Amino acid sequence: MVSQLQAEPGVTYTGKLTGIDCDGCKRSIASSIAKFKGVKTIKIVKKSSGSHVMTVATNGAKAISKTEVSNALGKDSHYKIVSWKSRKTS
Repeated sequence: MVSQLQAEPGVTYTGKLTGIDCDGCKRSIASSIAKFKGVKTIKIVKKSSGSHVMTVATNGAKAISKTEVSNALGKDSHYKIVSWKSRKTS
């Protein structure tokens, strides 16, 4: 009998952010997002001056909206989520 490894299904979110100035900003954002149920990994990469892309991989247990992410970052936050997209993974 041959066993097959199957990738665990989930949802990956991609967001474009502004207002990130340093590695401390990235850590602060990741810490806030990591509190959502089902989050497996968070990656924040600089794309250009003042523009970053965040990728959040989840197990799909709970949908995460742009509004929820903005609220998690805080009302006084200088970070802005410009776009937020999701895609199912298999």
